[in-house]
Amino acid sequence: MYSIQRTFRSSCSKARQILRQRQMLKPLLVSLFGLILINSQSYAKDKSDFSAELALESRFFLEQGLQQQARFQPSVRSLFEYQARVDDNSFHLAVFGRLDDQDPQRSHADIREAYWTHVADGWEMKMGISKVFWGVTESRHLVDVINQTDLVENPDGEDKLGQPMLKFAMERDWGNLDIFWLPYFRERTFPGKEGRLNALPFTPDTDSPVFESSAENWHSDFAVRYAISLNNLDLAISHFSGTSRQPVFFLDNGFPTVSPVYKQIDQTGLELQYIVEEWLLKFEGITSSGEYQRYSAAVFGFEYTQVGVFDSFADLGWIVEYLFDDRQHQKDYRKMALHSFERDVFLGWRYAFNDADSSEILTGVIYDPKTEEAFYSF
Repeated sequence: MYSIQRTFRSSCSKARQILRQRQMLKPLLVSLFGLILINSQSYAKDKSDFSAELALESRFFLEQGLQQQARFQPSVRSLFEYQARVDDNSFHLAVFGRLDDQDPQRSHADIREAYWTHVADGWEMKMGISKVFWGVTESRHLVDVINQTDLVENPDGEDKLGQPMLKFAMERDWGNLDIFWLPYFRERTFPGKEGRLNALPFTPDTDSPVFESSAENWHSDFAVRYAISLNNLDLAISHFSGTSRQPVFFLDNGFPTVSPVYKQIDQTGLELQYIVEEWLLKFEGITSSGEYQRYSAAVFGFEYTQVGVFDSFADLGWIVEYLFDDRQHQKDYRKMALHSFERDVFLGWRYAFNDADSSEILTGVIYDPKTEEAFYSF
């Protein structure tokens, strides 16, 4: 009986996975159709461009992992990009892929971008798969909620999966207004058992996600953002309503659930950036409801830039930020933060070469004064 049940669950899991893959083909086919349509016209006007990257990469660790993972983790990365423009219409395609020698979960391919854009007088329309970035701070991007994090690529959350969307944007004297319809939700990727840099003490079951909405991946999410520049002040207000990009793992009899749980949230965000000579003052704040309780979080600080350091064309920036979250680590998991940055300080330095390739070095440390833990990045 146990063998039959296990086989049945395995078959159901594979069936759900195949179904999700087929469902994901719908927005991809729409984007590919747009590629063929514009490509057929662009050859005549010679307004297309293609580029490709192929790289060998490797991670090296001083010690074996907690589960005896290898110290050496080589991989192959590729990125193919295509752009075409015909009058007021353009198309952009970016396909990313990685083949990892150690972690099968990190071997994956993704259409980062495949979108059509129409630009008119004072407004534009974008349809397809795209990436959108919101935020002004360096240590954390609280308001950046449109795209899902590709966690197998990098644990810092900077790499994002492509998001199917329909975007309408207006640019007027009173500011810029962006409206998003997000018809399909993409689940977060996690390193496998053989992978490294997994922040969780267990391996999530990505084949059996749990959704609060009965529509699951096909729940329609909506977002709106208003931005305006007032002299030296850049201000943006945004609101998102839909499936949280951050999954939760609640406790059941003292043990965390293996399946990621995606809840419905409403999040309002505020971005502020003010320039005073060499000083750049920054603020990001959100208030969010849906993950058991309403909470607020913020990142604020400054960046001071020394222009032409060492008698060169380079600039050196000094960055200080404070990370705040009104949730803390408590016994009740419903009141716990989903990260470890509740009362932390970020110290960083940015060295900008100001060359043709916009080369720069950004390094820093996030320090928790209470636990004396430190997270370094370079």
